[in-house]
Amino acid sequence: MEPIVEVKEVVKLYPIKRNFFGRVEKFLRALGGVSLKVYPGETLGVIGESGCGKSTLGKIILDLERLTSGKVLFKGKEIGKLKGEEYRVYRRNIQAVFQNPSNSLNPRMRIWEIVTEGLKINDDLEKEELLERARELIKMVNLSESSLFKYPHQLSGGQKQRVAIARAVALKPELIVADEPTSALDVSVQSQIVNLFLELQENLNLSYFFISHSLPVVEAVSDRVIVMYKGFIVEEGSSRDVFTQSAHPYTKLLISSLPGSRVKFKETGEESEVETGCPFYPRCPYRKKECLKFNVKLLELSESHRVACVLYS
Repeated sequence: MEPIVEVKEVVKLYPIKRNFFGRVEKFLRALGGVSLKVYPGETLGVIGESGCGKSTLGKIILDLERLTSGKVLFKGKEIGKLKGEEYRVYRRNIQAVFQNPSNSLNPRMRIWEIVTEGLKINDDLEKEELLERARELIKMVNLSESSLFKYPHQLSGGQKQRVAIARAVALKPELIVADEPTSALDVSVQSQIVNLFLELQENLNLSYFFISHSLPVVEAVSDRVIVMYKGFIVEEGSSRDVFTQSAHPYTKLLISSLPGSRVKFKETGEESEVETGCPFYPRCPYRKKECLKFNVKLLELSESHRVACVLYS
């Protein structure tokens, strides 16, 4: 099966120090050579601490951020080389839902205008046609028709996120990049939004690139999961593999933080940077000298489970 999106050895560096002549002397590594695939109809969950590179990766897939090196392919074609109609097809088929709906919805537009904004640009529909489509979209995300003529400030946080989701599905995309879509919401509303994502996926055959720091949310929605640490993928597997048979010490640290977890993990030392080898080395209780020479690449544990750790080499 051909993936919708394939990321190949993507590196993203941010310049953080320049000399007197403006030449960059120091970079911050956001992504250190990331590769992954997202297939039709699946949810690929992405977990990791703040600053691990997961949101940067999402923006690169959306072409909202330029990569330093590597490639992102949409149905086998490099997005950096797409032009004209091919690029429009790519942009139409990959949509986004962001963390805070209050920041992503235009406060001066009514709800029906927001959810049909993409249709107005892409499909050249008349107002009555747009209104009819808006009614369908609002119903799809379980909002009342009366909300169509309201403004964002008149809605609750959960309702705003439903509007953002309606806007994302309006163009019938194949993939939605959901970047922390529940983290700004009350706990009681989070489960409703998660259920909405699952319902839409089943009805519309959507794929999700689902970024979240909430492990229970990722476990609930994901078919496969990648674990990121300091710009690298350190573990990849089915949701069951990652949450019940975690292999990388960092994944075990994350899982051990869950209430009622049977995984016990005590990290060693403090967080610091290493120039070579495994980025988790300073915090890892299993660290060896070989870890500093380890090329951070995923090693196969099973057909569906891979880990980047010298303990398994």
